[in-house]
Amino acid sequence: MMTPDPKMENVTFIPARGGLGEQVENQANTISAKLASRAGAKYRLLHVPEQISEEAYASLVLEPSLQDILNLIKSASTVIHGIGDAKTMALRRQSQHSFVDKLVDENAVGEAFGFYFDRFGKPIHKQRTIGLQLDDLENDEKYVISIAGGHSKAEAISAFMNYRPSDVLITDEAAAVSLLALPHE
Repeated sequence: MMTPDPKMENVTFIPARGGLGEQVENQANTISAKLASRAGAKYRLLHVPEQISEEAYASLVLEPSLQDILNLIKSASTVIHGIGDAKTMALRRQSQHSFVDKLVDENAVGEAFGFYFDRFGKPIHKQRTIGLQLDDLENDEKYVISIAGGHSKAEAISAFMNYRPSDVLITDEAAAVSLLALPHE
């Protein structure tokens, strides 16, 4: 529903994270470019996979072109991000079955920014990723918009909001009804 707005000419959309290696229309680069195009804004892309080995990470973050985009990402005043179901996100990241089993055993219900949370919002695992980190949201000057929909995301939404409440949550009726039905402690 994004429409062109002359006030957006000096706004730059940047994907906060690398790619998951899934369908191109679901990639952060594609979504950022489409939003910018529809708003009449500019965009920059982040051409790295989201998950990489420690050796590749150490090498890539030293690249001047990558440092430039990472600094731009960290300076963002508004962050729009998704909240996912822990197991679903681990499988989308093509994680090993032993890791997925570990998440299930530790009662992980939600994922955001590579962090996996239990239902109380306690981080139980973090995967090394390139891009915006959850710690980067500690700055109160960032306006954080979280997006998640569907009844299956209720526990994930609750877990993330217990960890770091967002300024805005965009969801649907199914998730909202399921959220209200969750036990409150």
